[in-house]
Amino acid sequence: MTTTTLPNLAGVIKTTDIYKKMKFDYVAWAKTAQILREHAPGWQFCLDKSTSEDGISSYIFQAPDETGFLMGYFENIDTNVKTTLFPFAITDNANRPLQKISSVNFQNSHRRCLCACACFTFGLAYELWAQIEIDEAKQVAPEPKKGIARTPTKPKQEPDPVESIEDKNYGNPIAKPVLDVLVKKIMSLSEKYPDKKDEVLNKYKKEYKITAEKIGPADIRTAEQGKFLTLLINEIDSTL
Repeated sequence: MTTTTLPNLAGVIKTTDIYKKMKFDYVAWAKTAQILREHAPGWQFCLDKSTSEDGISSYIFQAPDETGFLMGYFENIDTNVKTTLFPFAITDNANRPLQKISSVNFQNSHRRCLCACACFTFGLAYELWAQIEIDEAKQVAPEPKKGIARTPTKPKQEPDPVESIEDKNYGNPIAKPVLDVLVKKIMSLSEKYPDKKDEVLNKYKKEYKITAEKIGPADIRTAEQGKFLTLLINEIDSTL
């Protein structure tokens, strides 16, 4: 019996592979295909077919509400091993499911299905699909507060409110478990590549306009900042 191991492509993408569309980060489908050819040779993306009661085959599956979806998977051309089917809705550019599906809708959804299925199967670009906020959502969050209060310096003095991170439009705060992992990655980077640590931190400071000479965990405040640093470190060594 032939054993086939799935490639683990987590951490393969680089910051230079990413482009921003609206407020979201993406890797182009063509770049995804190129990365798969380089890092997952022999694995070919495929679409499963549905068969109607009349015996007609189609790449489009029909949902109960009469909208359509694709079923993507990867097949190894050497061993013929097929991965688990991955359903992907056919949508318009606003991510709305469609009942009337055009050739353009099918084409665009096929490209997006390739990228999503590569993440599902191989972990490729999971950093973008997860957006780190997914990790935060799994944490049990305390009751939200309107802001942070400074400690009173006089008896019965009312605390002065301080704007929260959201008030300052910094984005979603980074979860402590995520920050702890990131700090360990930075320490490992410093030990293994001491000449690269300053390079990474200087890029981070430039990106977020941080003027302090030295930065620490307190300077990594948002999920977006955590993702940016993680991608920079992964460019050097994704195993850290």
